Amino acid sequence: MCEYTFENGKKCRLKPVEGSKYCPLHIPYDEGEFLLGESIKELKAETFQRRLKVGQSYFEGVYLYDVTIKDYRSERILVFKNSQIKSLIIEDSNFKGLVLLNSTVDRVILFQSKVEVILVKGSTVFGLNVLRVDFSSNISIRDSSVKYLMLNSTQYVGEGEEETYGGRSAKGLIELSNLRDVRRIGVNTRYPLLRKILEEHGVNVSEAGRRTVKVRSLVIRDVSFDTAPRFKRQVRLSIAGFSGNLVLENLDVFGHVEVKWSHLKSPEFVHVFVHSNLIIRKSQVNVDSTWIMTVLPSLPLELTVEGFMIIEDCRFNNPYAEEVFYRLARTSWERSGDFERADQYYYLEMVARRKARLRARRKGIKKLVDRFEVAFEWLFADLTCKYGTDWKRPIMIWLFAVNVLFPVLFFVTGSVQGLSNSLSFLDYEYFSIVTATTLGYGDYHPIGVGRVIASVEALFGMFMWAVFLTVFARKYMR
Repeated sequence: MCEYTFENGKKCRLKPVEGSKYCPLHIPYDEGEFLLGESIKELKAETFQRRLKVGQSYFEGVYLYDVTIKDYRSERILVFKNSQIKSLIIEDSNFKGLVLLNSTVDRVILFQSKVEVILVKGSTVFGLNVLRVDFSSNISIRDSSVKYLMLNSTQYVGEGEEETYGGRSAKGLIELSNLRDVRRIGVNTRYPLLRKILEEHGVNVSEAGRRTVKVRSLVIRDVSFDTAPRFKRQVRLSIAGFSGNLVLENLDVFGHVEVKWSHLKSPEFVHVFVHSNLIIRKSQVNVDSTWIMTVLPSLPLELTVEGFMIIEDCRFNNPYAEEVFYRLARTSWERSGDFERADQYYYLEMVARRKARLRARRKGIKKLVDRFEVAFEWLFADLTCKYGTDWKRPIMIWLFAVNVLFPVLFFVTGSVQGLSNSLSFLDYEYFSIVTATTLGYGDYHPIGVGRVIASVEALFGMFMWAVFLTVFARKYMR
């Protein structure tokens, strides 16, 4: 019998390899290659597949090379404990779960399969890839060293009662916690090398199978990223095509963080420091009233971005959240001195603040006053100059109104008199310019309704010049 002793005190019952005291599964790499050469790889693979077929699902202390499991069906959890594996590829399978405990695996690929649970704990994994997997309970990767971690097209398909886990449902949860030496975490990211690896092992990969990563919660906490200088300018945390609650907690990201094409439900940022840029693109952010009261007030303190915060083509269901996110983006650009980009976010921040006032729960006269103030703000602050961020707009409005709009009004009403009885359109335009600039030569004067139009134009002209000078000075004098 094999001399390997399990943790429960029992010994392995398999026949040892000739010249060794260990069976094909437990014989170390060096000893096996010394005795059998390259044929030890085939012997280990055959022995493992044979044990799998007879129903064994618990493997402790095994040494395996390239393991490929295809069309595996079982009601048990497949467990590898205290083991060393070069590569583990599981394809088109339906089983209860996969557990790696205190093991060392170069590459793990779980592809197009259905499981209940995935647990990786106390292990060392170079590349962990979960691709097109349906899970009915949870995925937990913690207390391990993982260089590259990828979750693509993975969805929660469970039903029934929800279990609690620290105030959060354990079902539908993907937890990545207390990981070290991480180079990159990717959710729905492209990795051409992985496709090549899968094809080398006979796994057919097609783009048609791409889908949203849909879970209840994705929790990434206490992750230690590799701090090598060559990684600082890379995207270390990439999330794309994700739908669910995103929680980032106790993270010091030595590089960029990117979120795109996602549907974020009440995202949480707790003690998050990003050394480079935080990018959120083409995403929907939905929050509830509880999030507004608990998470939003502390967000500027909990989320620190050393580089730039970029928010592009995003939609928010709540203007209060929208205002805070755009404010964080604005301040990040102001720190670098890029006031032009900061102005873009300032405008979006002010628009969000205006929308928030419309959503305020007011009744009666207070509601009417708020609506009037919002309309006044839109007309005189937004329409004229985009809250002081666009100096071209007041010039264009002034030119159009003075050279087209007001001359047409004077011409149609015939409310201007001058030195001659017949006035051409150029005379009306001349009078409009003189009125808007408050020169008042006296050769033409308004009559009737023209006095009202001329008064409005005089006020308009002074106001727009004041707006132009203020905006121009703000933009080029700071």
